Amino acid sequence: MPREPLSPHILFGRDSELAQIIHMIFTHVGSDPAHIAILGPGGYGKSTLANAVLTHARVQEHFGDARYFVACESIFSSGALLIELAKTLGVFHGATDASWSRISTMLNTKDCILCLDNFESPWDQDGDIRNSVEELLSRIAGTRCTTLLITMRGMVRPARTQWTLPFLAPLMTLDHDSAKQVWEHTADNYDEFAEELTKAVDHVPLAVSLLAHLAQATSPQILLKQWNSKQTGFIHTGQGNKQFNLEYSIQLSIDSGRMRANPSARELLGVLSMLSDGIHMKQIERFMTVLSKIDILSGICTLQECGIISVIGERYQTHPIIRNFCKKHILISQKHKNAVTDFYLNLASTIYSEAKANEYSEMVLEVNNTKAMLSSLLKSGFKDYDKLVCAICEFTEFYCNIGDFSDKLISQTVEHLQHVNASKPLVIECLAVWGMSQYYANNLENAKVKLQEAEMLCRTCKENKSSQHAHIFKWLGNIYILQNASNEAKISYENALEFSKLANDILGQENAYTGLGRSYLKLNDLNKAEASFQKALELCKLINDILGQGNSHEGLGRIYLELNKLNEAEASFQKALELFKLSNAILSQGNALQDLGRVQMKKLQWQDAKTLFENALIMHKQAQSAQDQANDQYLLNEVLSKIL
Repeated sequence: MPREPLSPHILFGRDSELAQIIHMIFTHVGSDPAHIAILGPGGYGKSTLANAVLTHARVQEHFGDARYFVACESIFSSGALLIELAKTLGVFHGATDASWSRISTMLNTKDCILCLDNFESPWDQDGDIRNSVEELLSRIAGTRCTTLLITMRGMVRPARTQWTLPFLAPLMTLDHDSAKQVWEHTADNYDEFAEELTKAVDHVPLAVSLLAHLAQATSPQILLKQWNSKQTGFIHTGQGNKQFNLEYSIQLSIDSGRMRANPSARELLGVLSMLSDGIHMKQIERFMTVLSKIDILSGICTLQECGIISVIGERYQTHPIIRNFCKKHILISQKHKNAVTDFYLNLASTIYSEAKANEYSEMVLEVNNTKAMLSSLLKSGFKDYDKLVCAICEFTEFYCNIGDFSDKLISQTVEHLQHVNASKPLVIECLAVWGMSQYYANNLENAKVKLQEAEMLCRTCKENKSSQHAHIFKWLGNIYILQNASNEAKISYENALEFSKLANDILGQENAYTGLGRSYLKLNDLNKAEASFQKALELCKLINDILGQGNSHEGLGRIYLELNKLNEAEASFQKALELFKLSNAILSQGNALQDLGRVQMKKLQWQDAKTLFENALIMHKQAQSAQDQANDQYLLNEVLSKIL
C-alpha cells in the first residue's frame, strides 16, 4: 500500500523551518511550483518535518488528496523509483515501460505536492545510476503542477533540478527548550538526569526521542549510567530501523555511497573521532604531513557533503554522538592512529618557553585535543609511563601559562599512577606540577598541600632526586612570597638552592637565586636582593634561559624602583618585557607592563602610565589572573583620577 503522509504527534523546535517551507510553497504555487530540499544529518528530523508540511492545515486545504509521500529508503535505482512513484500515484499497471507517460499526465493535471523521503538512497549511487535518478527528478520537477519536496541526508542538493530560492538551510540540532519539550511529551519525567542526557547527545532529535521512549520504563538516572558505560550502543527501541536505533541511523550515513567511494573519508572520520576539538583550518597542511596516506581535502569534502562533519568556528568537527560511535567501531587503521598519537605526544612534550612562534601557535590551537589525547592514553594503559607523564607535566605547565588552570588531567594522572603503583619520582613530579597549576590558579592552600605531599615523598624516595626536591621547595617559596611569609619563603629558596647544588642543576640554582632575590626584596634587604638577582642572571646567561633572564631583569627593576632609580628601573622592566615576549610568557608580560606603568606614575607621565596599565590589563585577562587584573584596574583608576 502506498504510504500516506502522517501528522507527527510530537514536533518541537522546527517552527521556523515549517513556516519557511509553507511560505515557499504558497508563494510559488501555480505556474512556478516550489522545489524544496530538506537536508541535514541522519536523525535530525527531516522526515518528521516533511510529514508536518504535508499534513499542515493550509496544505491539506489547497492540495486535498493530491498529497503524495514516497518512501525511498529501499529504492536504489531510477527504475525502482519510477515504479514506486507510479504505485503512489495509483497509475501502476505492471507495464514499467509506459509508467512515465501516465505519471507525467497525472502530475500535469492538477496542483499536487509530492515528497520523496530519504532521497539519498536512490541518488547516492555510482555515476550512471545517479545520473539516471537526477534525470528522473528533473523530469518530475519539470511538470507544471507539482510542488516537489525531498528529504536527504547530507548537505548537497541533487543536480539538474532548479531549487527554489532562498534555499532551506540544513537542519540543526534542537535547542534546549525544544529537546525538553520532546522529552516531556514522550516520558513526562524530565529531571536533572534527563537534562544531562539530552545535553550529552547535544539535543539531536532522534537521540532525545529514543531516550525519552526508553525513559517510559527506565528512570533517567539509570539511563545516564548506561550512557556513561555504553554511549550510543543502548539508544534504541528496535533493531535494523533508523527510526528506532541511533547506531543504525549513524551506520547508514557512514555506509553511504559517497563514503564507500572515498576510503580517505572513512579514515579521516576515524581520525576526527580521536579529536574532541576537531581539526582547525590552520592545521590542515600539518595533518596532511602527519597523515600523508590520507587525502585530507577530499575526505573533508565528502564528510561535509554527507553531513557527518561541519564547520564550527574555524574547526572541522564531527558530532559527539558520531565520534562516540566511531571510537567504538574503530574506523581508523593502527598506522594512522599511531601517527596521530605520536604527533600529540611530541607536541605536549615541547617546552613552551623554548618553542618557536609557529610551535607555540600550534600548541595553543591544539590545547583541547592534546588534553583529550593524553587523557585517553592514560586510560588505555599506554606502556611508556615516563614519556607520557613527562608530556602531561610539560603540557600542564603550558596551558597554565595561557590562563587555563584546569587540574583534571594532572589529577587523573596522579590517581592513575598511584593505582598502578608507579615509581615515586613519577608521582612526585605530577604532584609538584599539580601544586604549580593550583598556584597559578591562585588556590594557594591547595597548591601548598600538593607540594608538601610531594616534598614528603621526596624524603622517603630511595632514588636520588635532588633536582626534583629543589623544584618543590622553589614552588613552596613562591607560595610563601604571595602569602607575605617572607622568612618562610627565604628558607624554602635556601633549601632549593642547596638541593640544586647537590644535583649540579644550574637551572635549579638560577630559580633559587631568583626566589631569594624576591624574598630579600620583601624583607627590604636590597643589597642581598640585588646580589641574588645578579647571580641568577649570570646563571641564566650561562644556560641561555630566556625566561629566567626576564625574571632576573624584572627583579632588578623592582629594586631600582624601590631605590627611586627610575631610568634604571625602566630599562630593566623593558628588557624583561622583551624577554618575556620571546618566551611567550603571557602572565609575565602583563606583570612587566604593570611595572613599567608604575615607573611612569613616579615620573608623573600619566598618559603613558594609562596606556601601560591598559595593556597590562589585556595581558592579565588573557592569562585569566584575577588578582593581577584587580591590581591593574586599581592603578588605572588612580591614573585616571590624575588625568581628570
